Amino acid sequence: MATLLAASPPGARRDLYRVTAEPGRAQHSAPHAAGTAEHVYLASGRALVGPTDAAVELSAGDFISYPGDGPHIFEALGGPADALLVSEQR
Repeated sequence: MATLLAASPPGARRDLYRVTAEPGRAQHSAPHAAGTAEHVYLASGRALVGPTDAAVELSAGDFISYPGDGPHIFEALGGPADALLVSEQR
């Protein structure tokens, strides 16, 4: 079974990343180009993900989309976390 999480707009560029993170090593990212969006599916663990000023806690199986053209964070909580991250530039 497959579930579409986010459709690609026409003319968009998408990069896919496998993210592996350990607690105590937050990844703070600077803003990307205007119009960038990020989509994160957390495969295992728990993590704080999203815009630096509005990040949310995800558990395994959770999905979030947020603007990537502002400061953002990925931080494993309580143990290792693995995720699929899609960066989309329009």
